[in-house]
Amino acid sequence: MTIRVQPYSVGVAVLDVDAQIQRVSAEFQEMPGLVLTVAQASRLFGVDHVESRRILDILVRRGILSTDGRQFARAGTGRCCI
Repeated sequence: MTIRVQPYSVGVAVLDVDAQIQRVSAEFQEMPGLVLTVAQASRLFGVDHVESRRILDILVRRGILSTDGRQFARAGTGRCCI
């Protein structure tokens, strides 16, 4: 499966889903206080709303992120509760 992302430069990049999941996970690990809505994550990571939600939900199921249903944060930070 691939995700189409709109890079800042001209053209369309195609990234492997696992690579995109790893990238999003790494951003939350590097910024422990990061809290994002799906819309904010979509803009930050350059993916559409549906793909952004899918990636965030995968990271919640893996225990990397937590959510209160609206915002997503790194699990264990106390920033969002499931």
